[in-house]
Amino acid sequence: MAETDNNFVPEETSVTDAAEGQPASENGGKKRKDKKPKEKFSVRLKRNRKKILISLVAVLTLGVVLAVILVPTHFVTLNEPGDFISIPVVSLPLDTSVTVEKSGSYIAHPDSVWVDDGTDQGKIIVMYPLGHGKGELAMRVSSDMGLTWSDRVSGLPESFKDSQETPTLYNLHFTDGSEKLVMISGCPYWVATKYKADGFNFSFSDDGGETWSEFEKFHSPADAIVAMSSLTQLKENGEFVDKWMGLFHDHSFDVYKTVLSFDENGDAEWSEPELLMPSYADITRKYGMCEVEIIREPESDTLILLARTEKRISRSLISFSYDEGATWTEPKELPYELSGDRHKAEFDPVSGKVLISFRQMIPVKRSAVSIYNRISGGWYAWVGKFDDLMSYADDDASNDKKGEYLIELGRTDYFAKPYNAVIDNGYSGVVCVDGTFNVVGYGSFDKVGTTSYIISRTFTLADIEKLL
Repeated sequence: MAETDNNFVPEETSVTDAAEGQPASENGGKKRKDKKPKEKFSVRLKRNRKKILISLVAVLTLGVVLAVILVPTHFVTLNEPGDFISIPVVSLPLDTSVTVEKSGSYIAHPDSVWVDDGTDQGKIIVMYPLGHGKGELAMRVSSDMGLTWSDRVSGLPESFKDSQETPTLYNLHFTDGSEKLVMISGCPYWVATKYKADGFNFSFSDDGGETWSEFEKFHSPADAIVAMSSLTQLKENGEFVDKWMGLFHDHSFDVYKTVLSFDENGDAEWSEPELLMPSYADITRKYGMCEVEIIREPESDTLILLARTEKRISRSLISFSYDEGATWTEPKELPYELSGDRHKAEFDPVSGKVLISFRQMIPVKRSAVSIYNRISGGWYAWVGKFDDLMSYADDDASNDKKGEYLIELGRTDYFAKPYNAVIDNGYSGVVCVDGTFNVVGYGSFDKVGTTSYIISRTFTLADIEKLL
């Protein structure tokens, strides 16, 4: 038997429409409706132009109404960083700074260290990545406390070409009188890159920074961000020992400590990372505590902790340890005068004061209609005494002190460039030698906002206080 097609209608039984000469549909011979020819866009536009005009007028009217409401609201409720500062601010004009390097490409996140090389002023070494955190490391040297800088130093280790985080520099002073420079570069997870969480890299120099060792990896696969944000020499029985407590954080804002020591062969050993303050881990995560700095109060040996709060729901935090970092007090908020990111603190024995460099970050909206909960005037330094910081160690808020004054090291102009450029500054190295400070920071400090700068400033607090 021949195969049949259920959809096939034999020609002799087909029904046609005599008028149109078209086959009828299969549903009982009922005629199918003709498709209307597609209407041209220009015709539809002409036919609906009244509706379109009405819609456009409505949208424009709504835009005008919103502008009339929102623009005045923005300016009436506008917040400036100075609105929250109650101590004097000394502004240092940009033309008084020294340019270490400038580039049309992104350069940032410097750190510096001072070395006694036998000369009158010693030398300052600065390192910074040629990129945002990750990138090849550049190094420059100053032999006059930051007034002039060398070209980029050549001959650095090959592994420095693939640094995965901002470098941190420290000069370790051993109990036998010897010194060792160390540089640490974290290896955190980076979104949309090949980098996975991989601990941190470590390099050292035994000749004052003339040569450096190739990177050595420690504690993979820890997610180490800004390692080591601080590196503090520890004491045992009231005396310094050859151990240093280093801190880093991860993407969950858990802050970890690991202790650096050296074996009999001089090889570095880092203890297993552990939570810095396990009793307050919920607080560190809630506020996004990170980039922790520690400075020792010399009279009581209290370790004072200062921390960035990335969640921007609080000001920066302060905490205290009376047992060499074994335990810490519950973190408390600092005043607006010290609210910011990447605090770097140094004590000046000449004036008896503390200088803390930081990127200003005040957790308030720019205005009532802003989507960001942060404002900043740029890169600043806080100046005060240990007593000012220790005033936060008790529960009596009425005794809390705000410090003596702020130094505006590098202003960034909110109205000159996109908002994200404004908050991208600071992260400085800080050294103090016989009362002379040098700070090296970064930012897009020109009005156009397209050039990246690494700048240096050298001053004494006596010079600054003449400007008050």
